[in-house]
Amino acid sequence: MLMSLGQFIFKTDTLSFTEIQRQRSWNYAENSVAKGRSKKQYIGPGTDTITLPGLIYEEYGFGTRFSLDELAAMASTGQGFVLMDGNGYLYGVYIIDSIDETKSILLDNGVPRKVDYTLKLTRTDDERIEEQTAPDKHEVTT
Repeated sequence: MLMSLGQFIFKTDTLSFTEIQRQRSWNYAENSVAKGRSKKQYIGPGTDTITLPGLIYEEYGFGTRFSLDELAAMASTGQGFVLMDGNGYLYGVYIIDSIDETKSILLDNGVPRKVDYTLKLTRTDDERIEEQTAPDKHEVTT
C-alpha cells in the first residue's frame, strides 16, 4: 500500500502516483507601524494541499480507469477523508478538490492505453484527528 484516502487504497493495481507534492502555509495579520516596517502577528495555520500526479497503464497492470471514478464519487459526497501513507504517517483529513485526467494513445474503440491524472487534496479540520495526533515535541505542558 502506498497510501490510503478513507477506504480507498492507492496501490499498483488501483492507482499509483509518481510523487507527492505538499504545500503548507501559515497566516499572519499585518499591522502598520509609524515610521517603520509593518509587524506581523501569527494568526494560525493556512492551507495544506497535496497533489498526487500519476499514470495509469491498465493493460500492463498499473492502475485502472475506474479508480478515478471511485475517487470522483467520494469527492461528490463532500466529506473529508483520512489520508495516511503506507508507513502509518497520518497527514490529517482531506477533501478532494479536483481530479484532472488526460487520456491518450487511444485504441480504435476509444479506450485509452495511457491516462495521466492529477489528484488535488486540501486539508480540512476534523477534531477526531486532532485528538489522536501527538503533541508537538517542543510543546511544554504544565
